Amino acid sequence: MTLVALSLSLLLAGCKPNAAEPAAPAHPSPTAVAPAATTGTAPADAAPAEPVAADAQASCPYPDFDTFLPHFGAEIALQEKATADPLISEYVDVTADPEPAQVVQQIPLAEVTWPVMPNPASAGSKAREITHTTQPDGSIKVQFRTPNTSDQQSYYFAQKPCWQLVRKVDESI
Repeated sequence: MTLVALSLSLLLAGCKPNAAEPAAPAHPSPTAVAPAATTGTAPADAAPAEPVAADAQASCPYPDFDTFLPHFGAEIALQEKATADPLISEYVDVTADPEPAQVVQQIPLAEVTWPVMPNPASAGSKAREITHTTQPDGSIKVQFRTPNTSDQQSYYFAQKPCWQLVRKVDESI
């Protein structure tokens, strides 16, 4: 029995390299290269990357940030799904000695306090200004601030592939 098994394994091992190698012509013909060059399309092995990204973005409930932000601010369930784990949290420790210091923490999603961000729709009633700006890395910074005070919080969102809160910064003193 072991002799038969050994014989079969050697036979299969001998076939393995030929089966694993893709069939390729010894000399590529110009016609095989010309269509890709003349059409301006990417090679066949690179083609799936774009549809995969498009499919991932299509599965996002709100792929457009201007649509996403009001929902994120109003729906805690969406906040729970669209917050990074861990969430980077920064704040100013005013009790630090000899002077206030910036503290950076990585908060596990299970320990995040909800709501993690105020509702942008209610900020106007509290005399707070809201701005959002695109950062050099493509992320978006949403800033809530009360004029003439140190009350200022920034929330950073990145598209991974859906919009996700990745960092919050409380600059209040």
